[in-house]
Amino acid sequence: MAKDTLRADTHSDYRQVKSEAMKAIRRGVWTDRFKERFVSLAGREMRCDLPREAFRILSEGKHFISYRGIPMAKDPLDIVLYEMLFYEIQPRTVIELGAYTGASALWMADTLRSLEIKAKVISVDIDLSLVDSQAKEHPDLRFIQGDCNAIESVFPAEQLADMPHPMVLIDDAHVNISGVYGHFHRHGLVAGDYLVVEDTAPWIPGTFGTTDDDREWGQWKWEQIQGFFQQHQQSYRVDRYYTDFFGYNGTWNWNGFLKRVD
Repeated sequence: MAKDTLRADTHSDYRQVKSEAMKAIRRGVWTDRFKERFVSLAGREMRCDLPREAFRILSEGKHFISYRGIPMAKDPLDIVLYEMLFYEIQPRTVIELGAYTGASALWMADTLRSLEIKAKVISVDIDLSLVDSQAKEHPDLRFIQGDCNAIESVFPAEQLADMPHPMVLIDDAHVNISGVYGHFHRHGLVAGDYLVVEDTAPWIPGTFGTTDDDREWGQWKWEQIQGFFQQHQQSYRVDRYYTDFFGYNGTWNWNGFLKRVD
């Protein structure tokens, strides 16, 4: 296309658009997106602007998502949100509870490296037999076989104290909620760190979305995490930039991106 044709574009001035955008963005975050970005969990509703049918349709695809040919089962909304979160806070340590095939941890390690962030990714599971060899060979990625019901043995207090910050703790294990969060609250997480509580959306269908008493997947986890955050409500704030990026709770992790503030 000729330069004169580009200059004749009457629909938009791309240089001006970029100039205005760069004034409003810091570390990949649009600073004017939300009037109040960090809010108390107590004031948040368990609702979502996206329709329930959207979760059903996205879930059908989510179960077939792969990374480097390895089944990953990560939804497209949170893949975008994690990349932006990593770039903004520049974590030095990322801990994932629940490894599955290792594809998610591998994607995070690759993403951090592509962003030129020197970080270590640690992924934990009670059974590492499903973890792919590609993930095990990544130099920035470490797998630990351990039981979150005995989180003190998996991550001793003195070991957590030596880990560099900022830290992102991702709970995708869904067990011993109060014990796990309490341990990391006392010995791991400090002001500026993030706790990401995955799969709190009550609309998650499929084989991953059933419980013994037929409650929807996210309902029981929401009930569990509320007890912990009621005790520590002054220490954590929901980050609306990520929970509400695609509309109110437009994520698998309703009210699940939490920043420690004290």
